[in-house]
Amino acid sequence: MPSFPPPAGEHRPAPGRERTDARALAAARRERMQIRARRIRRTVIGTSLALFLAAFLAVYVQLASGHDPALVGAAHRKAAASAAGSSSGESSAASTETGGSTGTGSSAGVEEAGAESGASEEPAPLTTRQS
Repeated sequence: MPSFPPPAGEHRPAPGRERTDARALAAARRERMQIRARRIRRTVIGTSLALFLAAFLAVYVQLASGHDPALVGAAHRKAAASAAGSSSGESSAASTETGGSTGTGSSAGVEEAGAESGASEEPAPLTTRQS
């Protein structure tokens, strides 16, 4: 389509003016995008920080109140082992007197030997040396 000159009453802006307007428009869009990106980053950081603090606080309160799941599990295993050890300890003592074998692993024999000899069930105190 051929380009016709503008009608007599219309004023067409100079080419330099259009370029300036386009640059101003681009700068405004870029600024809005940067503001939006900054807001999204702050929201993500704030949310992740809040979730981390909530989880950390929950674990801290649970441990501070004395409800450590790892220690509870260890206590249950220890109680089960001592209950099983006392019943198998009697049968192993009877079978060793007759010269038979219990068929249990060597670690069970060590635990039973310690229990039969009256050794305490508490671990030895831990000592460290720092210079």
